[in-house]
Amino acid sequence: MRRSCIDRIFLILSISLIFYIGWFIFNSISRISRDPDEEIAYLHAISGSSPMIHNIQLCSSNEIDLIIIIISSGSQFLERQAIRETWGSMSHIMNVHSQRLFVVGYHYGSGLYKDLLYEAQNEQDLLYLTVNDDSITLKELYAYRWLDKYCPNVKFTFKTDDDLFINSFLLHEIIRELKTNPDQFQNRYLYNSSLDSLFLAHLNPDAHTFLFGWAFQPGKPERNASMVPYYVSYKEYSKDLYPRYCSSFGYLMDSKTRSLLVDEGFKDKYPFRFSDIFITGILPERLNFICDALPFTYHQGTTEQCIDIIKQHNKKTLQLSTPPLIVCSTGRHVAQNTFSDYYRIWTVLKFVFGNRIHTTQSRKSKN
Repeated sequence: MRRSCIDRIFLILSISLIFYIGWFIFNSISRISRDPDEEIAYLHAISGSSPMIHNIQLCSSNEIDLIIIIISSGSQFLERQAIRETWGSMSHIMNVHSQRLFVVGYHYGSGLYKDLLYEAQNEQDLLYLTVNDDSITLKELYAYRWLDKYCPNVKFTFKTDDDLFINSFLLHEIIRELKTNPDQFQNRYLYNSSLDSLFLAHLNPDAHTFLFGWAFQPGKPERNASMVPYYVSYKEYSKDLYPRYCSSFGYLMDSKTRSLLVDEGFKDKYPFRFSDIFITGILPERLNFICDALPFTYHQGTTEQCIDIIKQHNKKTLQLSTPPLIVCSTGRHVAQNTFSDYYRIWTVLKFVFGNRIHTTQSRKSKN
């Protein structure tokens, strides 16, 4: 009897000790990961309905033609820096002015606030939102709402992700073409690709929308619950087919369309989590338009394949009928630590497009 009582006491003490150790470890981790400055900034931003970090002077110049929205994550410093040093470094070429904007969300206890603040102060291209960093759809919608407020003068927006490589030369060429009278055929470099659909949407006074990307035809949602994270319940999306939508690799829109999507998107208390399907498919379907096909191509594959495709479209092969490449995936797209991909593609791209830049600048100086 006495031994049984001792065993019970020992068991209670052991359980209490385990709970105490667990509580101590949990609180120690919480104290380490909790940043008072970050908490204050977060609460201040929430109370003021504003981002935690932003540069309201990003679009202070009236000459900006294009904003490139790059969806990122707080911890992806290396991806952002690689972009700044490669395809994101071209902000004024071909008579087109652009700005880049990296969009990150909030992750409680990440311990990244001071690093992000330092990055933002040095680069002036970071939008740090209070929405959850994993909520891609909300990050995109809030970024567009921010643009409506602080960049209303910018005509075009191109959205992409930080694990992709954008042919920023070609993107600026497209915007230059849209700024130019379509009857003026001199100084055009866009090969045999047709821009008729873009011109019609841009110039038609009766056209209310302008949204272009790489369109997917209606497909079935993934209903197999074991296919995480692609599984979609009928509660999330009740229809048997998604509407036509554009790839998250990138899409181009004008400011009017951007505002329409923002207004419609915020009507949903819980927007659909796949941002490309929601923003370029579900919302346009509600508003009675579609995401049209951009007359250029994208490539999801190896860096070597991307480089080979770019090389095919140099000055000596203008007769090729295949459309030029505007977006490539990098090794980061499949979680590989291959940050050199950005620089390798960039080296080839500068070589291929260098003649066009120099030709444009020399003709401009003569005029």
